[in-house]
Amino acid sequence: MIRLYENFNQCKAKVELLYADDVMNMAFCEYRRSSEDAFFMPYTTLTYVREGRKVVFLNGECYDMKGGDALLIPKNSILYSDIIVKREPFVSLNLLLGEEDTLLSPMACHITDRMQLQYYASMHNMSLSTFKRWFKKEVGSSPGQWMIGKRLQHAKYLLQHKQQSVKEACYASGFEDISYFIRRYKQAFGHTPGQTAI
Repeated sequence: MIRLYENFNQCKAKVELLYADDVMNMAFCEYRRSSEDAFFMPYTTLTYVREGRKVVFLNGECYDMKGGDALLIPKNSILYSDIIVKREPFVSLNLLLGEEDTLLSPMACHITDRMQLQYYASMHNMSLSTFKRWFKKEVGSSPGQWMIGKRLQHAKYLLQHKQQSVKEACYASGFEDISYFIRRYKQAFGHTPGQTAI
């Protein structure tokens, strides 16, 4: 399940706000147990690993991060993070920049669901046509294209990291037709999902 950044599983982590103003927030984060999370980042974020290791899947790419590594996470990204804790805790500093974008949050947290666009438009008191125009202007693509792109990234994560079969990844990512899924996956990544799963 994809959660909002503010609602990710803090039961596993100690999170301490170090600084906050109108433009940025800086937080210290410490995990003493391994954790696997998927969350939507409504802010541009710079994450710095102070100690430990985590594997991050972002926009279809995998980053194996260890102490001293930093990663810039673009605003409105869905992040899959596997924090690995062995003997020592995992410690990171996270700098959140700019204002959050809350209009995409409901869609991002439900990318695998079969909700109609009208549902998201009405959540923001917009007609469907106004919502589509707003989305295209703010995000740079149609809402349908954006959702398909995020579903494909989710499928790639499931294939690469969770070793799911093509069929499992297809349905778990919100697609209903395997042929359509394979065609769109190949268009997006240049190879079939079966080649990713190898």
